[in-house]
Amino acid sequence: MTTNDLRHTSRWLPATVVAAVVLLAGARLITLSMRDHAAQMHSAAQSTVTRETRLIEAQLQALTDRTRDEARRAAGPGRGAFWMNAGGMVVRAGDADTAVSPALANEWAVTAASARGPTGIFGPVRYGSQWVIAAYAAIEARPAKGKAESPAWAVGYESLDGLLVRAGFGRLVKDGYDFEITQADPLTHRVRELFGSRPDMPADAVASAIHAPAAFSPPNASAYLQLALRPRSGWYPTLDLVTKTGLLLLLAWMLVFGAYELTASLRRTQSALAQVRKRLQAVNERLVAEIEQHLALQRSLEHARHHDPFTGLPNRRYFMDQLDRALREVRTRRRQRIALALIEIDRFKLINDTLGHTAGDELMLQAAQRFAKALTGMQCVLAHWEGGQLALLLYDVISPEAAQAVAGKLLSVRQEPFTLRQHRISVASRIGLSCIDSGLQRAEEALREADIALSLAKRQPAQPIVAYTPGMGGAAVSLVSLEADLHIALDRRQFRLLFQPIVDLRGRRVVGAETLLRWRHPVEGMLTPEKFLPIAEEAGVIVPVTRWVIHRVCRLAAEWRQRLPQAIDFYLSVNLSAAALRDPGLREYVAQVLQDTHISPRNLKFELTEGGLISNVSAARELLNGFHSMGIELMLDDFGTGYSSLSYLQLFPFSYVKIDRPLVNWTGSERSNNAITSAILQMTSNLGLRAVAEVVETQAAAQALQRMGCDFGQGHFFCEPVEAEEALRQLRTYTGPPAVVPVVRPAAGQAGASEGAGDYSPTVVLPPEMSEDSSINDDTLALTGLSPRAGQSPRRT
Repeated sequence: MTTNDLRHTSRWLPATVVAAVVLLAGARLITLSMRDHAAQMHSAAQSTVTRETRLIEAQLQALTDRTRDEARRAAGPGRGAFWMNAGGMVVRAGDADTAVSPALANEWAVTAASARGPTGIFGPVRYGSQWVIAAYAAIEARPAKGKAESPAWAVGYESLDGLLVRAGFGRLVKDGYDFEITQADPLTHRVRELFGSRPDMPADAVASAIHAPAAFSPPNASAYLQLALRPRSGWYPTLDLVTKTGLLLLLAWMLVFGAYELTASLRRTQSALAQVRKRLQAVNERLVAEIEQHLALQRSLEHARHHDPFTGLPNRRYFMDQLDRALREVRTRRRQRIALALIEIDRFKLINDTLGHTAGDELMLQAAQRFAKALTGMQCVLAHWEGGQLALLLYDVISPEAAQAVAGKLLSVRQEPFTLRQHRISVASRIGLSCIDSGLQRAEEALREADIALSLAKRQPAQPIVAYTPGMGGAAVSLVSLEADLHIALDRRQFRLLFQPIVDLRGRRVVGAETLLRWRHPVEGMLTPEKFLPIAEEAGVIVPVTRWVIHRVCRLAAEWRQRLPQAIDFYLSVNLSAAALRDPGLREYVAQVLQDTHISPRNLKFELTEGGLISNVSAARELLNGFHSMGIELMLDDFGTGYSSLSYLQLFPFSYVKIDRPLVNWTGSERSNNAITSAILQMTSNLGLRAVAEVVETQAAAQALQRMGCDFGQGHFFCEPVEAEEALRQLRTYTGPPAVVPVVRPAAGQAGASEGAGDYSPTVVLPPEMSEDSSINDDTLALTGLSPRAGQSPRRT
C-alpha cells in the first residue's frame, strides 16, 4: 500500500470510528428505550386488566344479589329469573326465556351436588351464539298449599355480552387493546374461549383472574373466568422502532461526513499554522529586543515614580505603599509589630532660604545617608516625606522601647556637622514615633499618630523623641472620622453582638434574648449604639449594618436550634431603626435569610420604637404587615416614651409591648407610677398583647410586676448582656434564683444618690408599700424563676 493510499485511508479513519460509536450507542439507546416502553405498556395493561376484572366481578356480585332478591320474592320470579325444584326441574319461569331456563336447569343439574352451597354461580352456558351466566340461591321454605312440590331454588341469569356491556368493557377497544375471556371447563378442565377480539391471543398477554363473589367462593377456589389483554400494536410498536432506527442512521450519516470534513479542515489548518509559526518566530525575535528596551524604560520610569528626583530617596508614594503592605502583614499576623517615625530636620527652611534649595536637597541627602548607615542590618524603609522631613518604617520591632532606641541612635549620628558649600553646619532633629501591633489602623491613621507625636516633640525642645500615646489624639474621634470608619467597619468585622435574656416571670425559664450591637472601634474602643447609630443613619450605613445583624442573628438561631433540645423554644429580637424601615428590599432579604438558614420565623422578632414608626407610617405599616404575614412577631419598644400613641397598637400588628424605664421606675415618692404601670399592663392584656418590662433591677420590682400581670421581664436582675455562648447556656440551664433580697439603690434626686445615679438608677425598684414593710422575710421576696445579678451595673445597654 502506497503512502497516498495510507493518507487517504487515515482521512476516513476518524469518520469510521465516529460511525461505529454512534451506531453502537444508538442501538443501545434504542434497545433500552424499547424495553422501557414495553415495561410501561405492561404496567398500563396490568392496571387496565385489574380494573376491568374488578368491574366484571362487581357485575357478578350484582347478579348474585339480584338472584337472592328473587329467592325472597313471594310473588314469583321476575325478569331474567326462574324457579326450579331440587331435581333441576323448572317450576316457575316468570318472564324468563323458555328455551334458556331449561338449558340452565340442565347445566345446574349436572353440577356436583356436594359442591353446591346455599348460593352460587354456574356457567357460562352456551346458548346459540351467546354465553349465559347464571346464579342460584336457595328459596326459603313456604307452605305448599295444595301443590305437589315447592320450588327449592331461584336462578337469575344474564348473557355474558350484556354483563360486559354494563361493566363498560367497550373501552378496551377504544384504548387499543385485544382481549380474550376464557374459562377452564369444570368437567374436562380444558380452557375454552368465551369471548375475544382475536382468535389467537399471544402467550405474552397480561392476564388476570375473575373470581366468583367472595361470599360463596372458597378461599382457595380457582378463578371463575380469566381475562387476558394485549396492546393491538404489540409491546414493541414497529413504527416507533422504524422511526428511531431511521433517525439513528441519519444522525450517523451526518456525523460521519461531519467528522470527515472536520478532519480535512484540521489538516488544512495545521498546514496554515505551520506557515504562520515560521512567520511568528521571526516576529518574536524582533519583539524580544523591543521588550527589553521597554522594560529598561519602564524600570527607569518606575524608579522616577517612586523616588525623589533631587535626592534619589524613595518618595511619599513608595512609602505609603510599603506602609499599607506592612499593616496588612501585621493584620494577618505575619509581622508582630512595626514602628513608624517622622524625622524633621531643624532649620531646614532657613538653609533653603540662605544657601539655596540645592543646599537643602544636599542636606537631606547627607542626613539620609547617615541615617541609612546607622540603620545597617535593619529591615526598614527610609523615604523623603516632604520638605525637611524624612519618614522611616521599621519592620519587626520587638518592643516600643526598641523603637525608641533606634530613634535615639538616629539622633546621635547628626551630632557631627554637615558640610554644605564649604560651610559646616550643625542641625538638630525631632522624631515623632508610633508603634503599631494591632494591624487595625489605616496608613493615614498611623501617619497621623506619628505626626501628632512629632508636633508634640517640636513643642518640647527638651524631648526630641516623642512616642505616640492614645491620649494625644483627644478624648474622642471626631464625627467625620467616625463616619469614615463606619463605612469600613463591616468589612473589617469590627461589630459584635451581645444578648440580654428575657425571662418568663411566671416560669423558670428564659424565653428569648434581645440582640445588642457594639462597635469595637480601633481607636475609641468599645462603642455603644447611641454613639454611632445616629451617624450611621445620616451616612446611609444603617441598612447594611441592620442586614448584617439580621443575618448574624438568624445564623446563630439556626445553630442554637441544633444545639438545644426540641422542647426548648426561644427567640432572638432585633431592633429596627427608622432608616432600616425605609429599606425597600428588607422584607425580601429577611425572607431569603430565613430560607437560607432554615429557621422558623417564630425564632426571630423585631423591636421598633414609636419614633421610628411616625416618620413614615404608610411604608412602615406595609413592611410590618409583610413581616407579620411571614410569621415574625413584632415588639413596640420603649412604650411610655415619645408619643405613646395607642393608635399604633391597632394600626400595626404588634404582639408585644416593652414598657420603658420611666413607667416602671417605682421609687418611694412616686406611687402614681405604680398605678400607671398597672393600667398599661391591663390595657395590653385587653388588647391581646404580651408585656415585657425592661431594665428590671430588683427582686421586689420583679415580684410587683408579676402580681400586676406582666408576662416577661428583662434587666440586670435576671442577667446582664452576655456573649452568645453564655446566652445559650442561660436558655439551656436557667432554673431560678436563690432567695436573696438585693440592695435597692436610691433613685435620682433622693437622699444618698450619688453623682452617677441618673446613669445607674434602676428601672424597677422596691415599691413604696413593700419598702415600708419591715416584716417582709426571704420567703416573701423569693420569686420563682428569677436570678439576681449582684455587683452588675443595672443600666441597659
